[in-house]
Amino acid sequence: MLTNDTEVSFVPMNDLGELEKHFQPMEVRRFAEVVKGYTYFADGDVLCAKITPCFENGKLGIARELKNGVGFGSSEFVVMRPKAELLSEFLYYYLSRDTFRESGARVMTGAVGHKRVPKEYFEDLSIPLPPLDEQKRIVAVLDQAFTALDRARAHAEANLADAEELLENGVNEIFTAPADTSKVISLAEAVHPDCKLSYGIVQPGDEVEGGLPVVRPVDLKMRILSPGGLKRISPDRAEGYARTKLVGGELLLCVRGSTGEMSVASAELAGANVTRGIVPIRFPDESVLPEFAYFQLRSRYAQDQIAAGTYGAALMQINIKDLRKLRFIVPSIEDQQEIISRAELLYERAGSLRDIYATKLTDIADLRQSLLQKAFSGQLT
Repeated sequence: MLTNDTEVSFVPMNDLGELEKHFQPMEVRRFAEVVKGYTYFADGDVLCAKITPCFENGKLGIARELKNGVGFGSSEFVVMRPKAELLSEFLYYYLSRDTFRESGARVMTGAVGHKRVPKEYFEDLSIPLPPLDEQKRIVAVLDQAFTALDRARAHAEANLADAEELLENGVNEIFTAPADTSKVISLAEAVHPDCKLSYGIVQPGDEVEGGLPVVRPVDLKMRILSPGGLKRISPDRAEGYARTKLVGGELLLCVRGSTGEMSVASAELAGANVTRGIVPIRFPDESVLPEFAYFQLRSRYAQDQIAAGTYGAALMQINIKDLRKLRFIVPSIEDQQEIISRAELLYERAGSLRDIYATKLTDIADLRQSLLQKAFSGQLT
C-alpha cells in the first residue's frame, strides 16, 4: 500500500541508458511528489523513450531494484509490462533491434524536435513468443555474447579516447613554447580589419528550397564545411547581417551550445551566412596563416580561454566582448609554417587511430544486430 510518504524511485530521461539492459535509479522521492505528472512503472517493466532523438538513440532498459518496487519518471517513457509468458529480458532484446527503432522513427508525429512515436506503434507491435525455456536459452546466449561485445566496445572506446587525448596533448605542447616567446595580442587585434567578430542571424526562419545556405552550430562536425546538407533560408533573412556574410576560408567558431567547436568554411560557402550561435573569423594573410589560426583555436591554450569565458546552464555561451579579449599568439610566418607541419602530422596520426577504433565500434554494433537478427529468426544456436 503506497502512502503519500512512501519513498519511490524517480528516473528522469537522462538516467535511462542507450541500449543498456538495466539502468540504475539514482533518485528517490516521496510518492505524493510524483504521483501526478509522471509515468508510473514497477520492477520488471521495460521502459522505452518515445520522443526524438531519445527513441532513435535506443534509450531503453528494464526496471530493477526500484525503491519499494515502484518508480516514476519522464512522461516521455512508454512502459511495457510483460505477462507471465514473456520474459522482460526477451522483450528488451527484441526492442534492441535497429529495425524496431527504424520502423518507429518512420511513423513519428509532431513538430520538428518534438516528434514522438505514437502509442499505436507499441500497441500493434508483433512479438514472437516461443516457450519460456526457449526464451531463457536465447536470453542466456545473448547475455554471454553481449557481455563480451560490451567489453570489446569499452576497450575500443577507451583507445579512441586515448587517441583524442594524444592529439590534444600534442597540439597543446606545440603551442607551449610560442606562448612564452612570441607576440601575444587579443583576438580582436589579430583578425582582419574587415572581420568584426559578430554574431550571425538571430531568426533564420524556415527552410526555403534553393535559398541561402546558413551554417548552424549543429553543422560544425568536420574540419572543412561545404554547402551540402546545410539549411537554406530566404535571402531576406540575411539582410542586416553583412558582417557575417562568408567569403570562404573563415574559421566558424561556435559561441552558443558547444562553445569552442569549429569548422573552416570552404570556398563554396562564399555568399552564405551563419546563425546567432556562430562567429566567423578571418585573419590577414600577411600576419596569420589560416591553418595556424585553426590549430591554435583548437588547442588547449585557446579552448581553456573559451571555456573560462563560457557561462550559462541550459544554454552555454560566450559573449563577443570576452571572445575579442582572447589571447592570440602571433609568431613569425616561418614559425607558423613549422607549427602547421607538426600539427598536421599529429592530426594525421590521430586520424588514423580514430579511423581504426571507429571501425571497430561499427563492427561491434553490426555484430550485435546480427546476433539479434538470428535470435528472433530462429537461427541462434
